Amino acid sequence: MNIRTAKRLIYKVLSSMPIDVVDEEKGEVWESSNYELFDPRIEGDYKGSREIGAANVITAFNLLHQKILIAELSRDEGFSACGEEALDAFKSAMEDLEKNKMIRKRPEIKREMFKIVGGTSVVN
Repeated sequence: MNIRTAKRLIYKVLSSMPIDVVDEEKGEVWESSNYELFDPRIEGDYKGSREIGAANVITAFNLLHQKILIAELSRDEGFSACGEEALDAFKSAMEDLEKNKMIRKRPEIKREMFKIVGGTSVVN
């Protein structure tokens, strides 16, 4: 699968209705706290929202992995483990989406990740 196809698949899932993962037994909710859409949604129930749900991120990766797995199975040489390939493709697509201003790191997260440079030393 090429990066362009992966990027389109991932963005379509990330930009759809945000869904978080709920563990009813533990009473926990997983939220996606690292990324949000660059531009707010322009229509639908979540108009104006930039939120990306944790389930959206998980689903986007799983769909990409399944598509790569299906492509692997259709090759003549047979099945190979493609988890690493899927993870690398997912990371590359996310970086490309960020570079092309389709998603962004949430401002709160960016503020946590800054460096103070003084003289010749760097402090995190």
